[in-house]
Amino acid sequence: MKTRPSPEEIQDRIIRAAGEVFGARGFDGTTIRQITSRAGVNVAAVNYYFRDKAELYVRVLREAKSCTRELALLELSGSPEEQLRDFIFAFVRQLLDPARPVWHVQVITQEMLHPTPALDVLVREMTEPLFRQVRSMVGAVAAVKLPDRQLDLLTSSILGQCLFYVRSRPMLERLAPELSRGSERIEWIAEHITSFSLAALRGLFHKNNPPAHIRAALKS
Repeated sequence: MKTRPSPEEIQDRIIRAAGEVFGARGFDGTTIRQITSRAGVNVAAVNYYFRDKAELYVRVLREAKSCTRELALLELSGSPEEQLRDFIFAFVRQLLDPARPVWHVQVITQEMLHPTPALDVLVREMTEPLFRQVRSMVGAVAAVKLPDRQLDLLTSSILGQCLFYVRSRPMLERLAPELSRGSERIEWIAEHITSFSLAALRGLFHKNNPPAHIRAALKS
């Protein structure tokens, strides 16, 4: 006897199907009919569980960024350098996890290219807490009071390194194939980003005579 899917299973099926369609077509190019056809449900099911396309889209983005939510809740210990290292390794492992659905990256890329009101929700709930967490760690590693602009630049540089390897994978497959496939690459990449970032922070702020532009930034 065929069992009836639970409400949770139906919602998961709709979110997965919607993510695949939104990832390929973007929010404006996607219709509820396209989603229901892929999910094997009727329009009433989408309206019942998600009310409308906009609400469903927010749920899809939340699912695609679920690793960000988990990282923001991560309890890190040790020295500031150890905390930053543990964060980078955890972030890179989640971003490059082979089990992560392809549509996660695709739907986020679509949102970055064609922002919708959902982006404000995403930033407020997930991205900003993570950014502030890394920003705090960067400040602790620097061990000097930095201007907000300098902290924002340093934080963006570290996060940008991590995101590069997932968002630029098609290009890396052509330029540096060894960095685009194989599970061992995840540890290589995480170790490189960690070593590079910590060396940069030490070089900038842990010398008795930092470069002139850093001295000027610290005074501004």
